[in-house]
Amino acid sequence: MRIAIRKRFVKYKLTHTMRCRIEFYYFLIIALVLPKIVCGWGYDAHQRINWSAATIIPGVFGKYVRSNRQELTQYAVVADYIKSSDSNEAPRHYIDADLYDNFPFDSLSGSLVDLESKYGKDVVDKWGYGPWAIDETCSRVIYMLKNKRWDEAIFHMSTLGHYISDIHVPLHVVENYNGQLTGNDGIHFRWESRMVDEHVKSIRPTGPLPLVSGSVVDFSMNIVRESYVTMQQILNADTKARKLLSSSEQQQLNSYDILPFEGPYLQSLYDQTADLVQDRIEMAVLRIAAMWVYCWNEAGQPPPPKR
Repeated sequence: MRIAIRKRFVKYKLTHTMRCRIEFYYFLIIALVLPKIVCGWGYDAHQRINWSAATIIPGVFGKYVRSNRQELTQYAVVADYIKSSDSNEAPRHYIDADLYDNFPFDSLSGSLVDLESKYGKDVVDKWGYGPWAIDETCSRVIYMLKNKRWDEAIFHMSTLGHYISDIHVPLHVVENYNGQLTGNDGIHFRWESRMVDEHVKSIRPTGPLPLVSGSVVDFSMNIVRESYVTMQQILNADTKARKLLSSSEQQQLNSYDILPFEGPYLQSLYDQTADLVQDRIEMAVLRIAAMWVYCWNEAGQPPPPKR
């Protein structure tokens, strides 16, 4: 009897709907029970960015998104929780664009299949494929909206927001992601997390939502290009700020610890890059909101349910 049952179980295949719902509830549990971890833009910043994006969408869809801003905020860091335990998740958060091609990275277009065919899956997994993760997640959101699976759509919208936020971080689009090639070891965590947590107190995006035109990958690669050209400014700021620290203190920057002596260093880093970090965060908010609207439009603008 046990053998027969096992054979039936092995032959059983989950439908696409069942797989999606199992993933949804699995990730939901992760969001509720795991503690804070280090993530792109920092734990709090990812949540603040999603919250801000949820408040600036006009119309009936915007009203629905605003009514779910608590969920969009809470789920904003689930992708990083998954990354901490699943190595397959990590390359979805970044792209070392300068390893694939020289700036302006004109060859980085098309499908993920095309990319893997050209470079090999192992290389793509190592160098990252953030823009294609955004494209894939967009497709998932559109599917959920079309099928009126609103709770799941909100969950995947939050993940979409996370991926879009990540490629607005200059340190997520270059090989030298932690300053390890230029003597700026530790800049990744210090700039995108510690500096932001300490000094970026408000997010006030201005201007209309951008239009998502062309392919999602091409739209995302334009963000990558913007981020890439600002990387040197961050490295220069770090080099200057480090001079405020002793040699021993500088070495400790390359950790995920909150350091008792890092205050003057972070202040200097912020003073030199305040406009840059504010722009990257506020543009992330606008692009996330625009992409959510794009998904709703592509789904046929289904009427949102009343809460």
